[in-house]
Amino acid sequence: MKSPRTVYFVQAGNLFGVNAHLPYAAGCVAAYAWNNPLIRENYRLGHFTFLRTPIDQVIEFFDQPYMVAFSNYLWNFEYHKALARTVKERWPDCLILFGGHQIYNNSSRQLDEYPFVDYLVHKAGEVPFEKLLLALLQDTDLSGVPSISYRDVQGDLQRTKEAPCKSCDYPSPYLTGIFDSLFVQYPSILFSMTLETNRGCPHSCTYCDWGVTRQTFLCVSMERITAEIKWAALHKIEFIICADANFGILERDEAIVDYLVESKLRSGYPMKFNAQFTKNSSETVLRLNQKLSRHGMSNGATFSLQSLSPVVLKNIGRINLGYGRLHELISLNNKAGIPVYTELIMALPGETLDSFARGIGTLLAAGMHGVIEVYPCELLPNAEMSTPAYIEKHGIEGIRVRQTQRHGSPKNNDEIPEYSNFVCKTNTMPVKDWITAYLFTTVVQGCHAFGLLSCFAVYLYFDRQVPYERFYFDLIEIAKAKPTSLVGELLSFIEKQYEALAQGNGECLVCYDPRFGELTWPLGAILFLRAAFESERFFQELPSFLLRYGIEEELLAQLIRYQRTTLLLPEAPPARAVFEYDFPKFFAAAFAGQPLPLEKKRASLLFPEQTKVMGWVEYARDYVWYGRRKGMARKGYEVVYE
Repeated sequence: MKSPRTVYFVQAGNLFGVNAHLPYAAGCVAAYAWNNPLIRENYRLGHFTFLRTPIDQVIEFFDQPYMVAFSNYLWNFEYHKALARTVKERWPDCLILFGGHQIYNNSSRQLDEYPFVDYLVHKAGEVPFEKLLLALLQDTDLSGVPSISYRDVQGDLQRTKEAPCKSCDYPSPYLTGIFDSLFVQYPSILFSMTLETNRGCPHSCTYCDWGVTRQTFLCVSMERITAEIKWAALHKIEFIICADANFGILERDEAIVDYLVESKLRSGYPMKFNAQFTKNSSETVLRLNQKLSRHGMSNGATFSLQSLSPVVLKNIGRINLGYGRLHELISLNNKAGIPVYTELIMALPGETLDSFARGIGTLLAAGMHGVIEVYPCELLPNAEMSTPAYIEKHGIEGIRVRQTQRHGSPKNNDEIPEYSNFVCKTNTMPVKDWITAYLFTTVVQGCHAFGLLSCFAVYLYFDRQVPYERFYFDLIEIAKAKPTSLVGELLSFIEKQYEALAQGNGECLVCYDPRFGELTWPLGAILFLRAAFESERFFQELPSFLLRYGIEEELLAQLIRYQRTTLLLPEAPPARAVFEYDFPKFFAAAFAGQPLPLEKKRASLLFPEQTKVMGWVEYARDYVWYGRRKGMARKGYEVVYE
């Protein structure tokens, strides 16, 4: 009797401490195929490689492989190519299949680029993979297998007709037991799980590669979703990552949140639910976040804006909320005690240094005083932005940059680095402005989001009408004028990091400082940590900068002391801090977007006697990393008026 053909799957990811992601995409393809009796009878499901294990060790898992199927993404493509090449050298007859987001949708040319690959699957992989296994089993012509590329007997490249995806309610990799063996083989790993409730995206953002599924918007059945949440509780899954591009876009999503909350109340799992909410957040999203936050299951509400420039939004095919609506939703979340944060993308076509900085100033004015995450604009394989015509139209230039992992190990010497293609220049943003925009962003992240200078910026905005962007550009200007000051030293270091990034050195996006643990930090965090570590010097040097705004010396001195006293730092605060101005009332109203005049009224802050004193490593990890979205202001003190 002929032995079954063994098929192995690879979807490599990183290990985060003791946490790892289950290889959901590869599992979906396997679950769909092995639901077919013919495949179960004639093929054996082999091992799943889900970590970036050294290649010589991975090879030991394989036993005469018939096929190795790879699910490729930006963060594992180079590793996958190296592993596939090694497999082919060891077993020349083993078939290599590549699918995933790194595979071009409309081209077979990667078969020429990677001669060790036998098949490409374009777009969704479940149906093509099953039909390919059946065709290989029956030795039939592959032209009837949809959405694949291959070499014919003459060695010519062939690409089959695409079959539009009409459903995504396929067999679940969780419920069919596809992953059960991983829990036995890796008992020390805490697995995170991907939950897919729908597939597709109604938007047409040119920078995004969700275009692979944009043609249709498909839903997974509620029966499968609730069964998978039960499975997560049974397997003690702490973190669920939602795969949807726009969670909250459907009415039924509230029922899903309710079921997740019920599951946590009943079993303790999942502990967290991380979703990318629908782009134009509404009361529905607010309500979902309220429910999740009430039970400690959410880190906050996301407003994914990418840019606030009308020119940019037109260029990238996107519509955002208006300022009034954005301000209203931020205020509603703030009142509900839900942290809010937003995402922007650096160097989108049409963006200028001025429009980018004004956009951040607008966000701060709208009440977005927490995390403003700025991501580099990347040229992704299947995004419209990566097409030659689009690149030429907008004067886009990219740099190939080695990927780095924030909050990763500084000793991570991965022999197979991954790369990204960052946009560093457009018609409207030359490289010099790109560096300055990054520096400005880092200053806002380090000094405002973490709270070093947020009280000063808010006071000047409401009391002296100084725009936020002007305040932080002023800080950059004076830092350059005073290079021996602490801020001067820190910003000089950070600017050099971005200058090196412009030359393709991606490692400059993170920084290691042993004072804050064995971790790499993004530059905004390292700016804050190093300034906080020398807070005495930092706050002593502030008056020379802040006096330029005409603040009376007495008020300025008290404002500096208030900022420092209310900033969460490792050391214990004083038992009592007395101020001649009602700063607590003023800043509570100002940060909520409802400013009141600053009264000259004595106010005392009374701090609890038992205030925990932390070391810098613990502080950096628990507050600057884990608790960043909750803010860096001290809590739990009492305000007393005299």
